[in-house]
Amino acid sequence: MKQTITFGLHLPLIRFNREAAHSREQILSFAKKAEYLGYDSLSVNDHIVFRNTSWLDAITTLSAVAAITSKIKVGTSILNIVVRNPVVCAKALTGIDILSSGRLFAGVGPGSYKGDYDVCGIGFEDRWKRFDEALQILNLLWEQENENDELDYNGHCYKFKKVVVAPRPFQKPHPPILIGSWGSSDASLRRVAKYGDGWMASAYNITPDKFKEKCKTLLAYRKDMGKDTTTFDKSLVSMLGYIDNNKEKTHKMAKDVLSPVLGRPADELQDLLLFGSIDECTKKIKAFLEAGVNSIHFWPVNNYIEQVEIFSKEIICAFK
Repeated sequence: MKQTITFGLHLPLIRFNREAAHSREQILSFAKKAEYLGYDSLSVNDHIVFRNTSWLDAITTLSAVAAITSKIKVGTSILNIVVRNPVVCAKALTGIDILSSGRLFAGVGPGSYKGDYDVCGIGFEDRWKRFDEALQILNLLWEQENENDELDYNGHCYKFKKVVVAPRPFQKPHPPILIGSWGSSDASLRRVAKYGDGWMASAYNITPDKFKEKCKTLLAYRKDMGKDTTTFDKSLVSMLGYIDNNKEKTHKMAKDVLSPVLGRPADELQDLLLFGSIDECTKKIKAFLEAGVNSIHFWPVNNYIEQVEIFSKEIICAFK
C-alpha cells in the first residue's frame, strides 16, 4: 500500500526578530492563501509569553481563521491546557468546532517553557501531574453522552462537582485529541497512547530514526491497551524552515532568525528542519514519511506567502 501524507501550515503568530507588526491582513491573507493552495490544515502554537518575542494569542487567532475559511481543517499544535485550564480550553475548543462546522483538531500539551507557568502562577514542576488530570478532564467533558449531564471530578489538582459543560462539540464523539510530546520517555509515550487519538512530535527535537523507534513503541502500547492503531494520527509539527536553492540565504535564516528565538545552534536546526534547497527539503520529508509520519506542519520563518507557494508548488507535488 502506498504511503500517504498530508500537509499543514502553522499560522505566523510569532514575530521573528521583531519583524513587521502583526495585522489582521497578514493572518487572514495567509489563511486564505493556504486554503486556495489546497493545504490540509492550519494550526496555531501557544505561548502566553516566550522570551522576548511578540506572539498572537492562539485561540483568538484560530477563531478568526475558522470564520473566514470553509474547507481547510483548523487546530492547535499545541494548546497548553494546563496554564489555560482544561475546562476553559474544552469550552473554547468546542466553540471553534461548532463555528467551523466540525473542522477542528485539538493538539494539546503542557508546554515546555517555564515562563508561561510563572506568569500564570502555576508551579512548573507540577506540569506533568496537572497535564494527566487535564487530559482526563478533557476526555470526560467531551465523551459525555448527554450535554445536560452533571459531571464530577476529584483530582489532586482539579476538583469540581455537578458541573454542566454545554454545548457538545460538532464532531461526534468529539474532535480528535492529538497529544504533543517529544517522546523522550516511556511515561510520555504511554500517556499519548492512553489519552490521544494521535501524536504530535516536535520536528526540532526528533530525527526520522528516533521517530520510527518511538512510533513503534507507541503503537505497541496502544495495542496492549486494546486501542485502535490503524487510524492513529502521527504528526510532525513545528517543522520550521526556509526553502531556497541559495545555501547562504537559508543558513542566514537559520542563524539570524530562528537560532536566537529557540536558543539552539543554527547548524543543528538547519540539519533537523526545512532549511535548504528544494531537493534537500524533499529528501528530509521523504525520510520522515518512511519513518511513519502521516502529517507534516510546515512553519516558514520569513516571506510567509512566498514560502507556502514554493512549498506547495515544488515539494507537495512530489508526494501526490
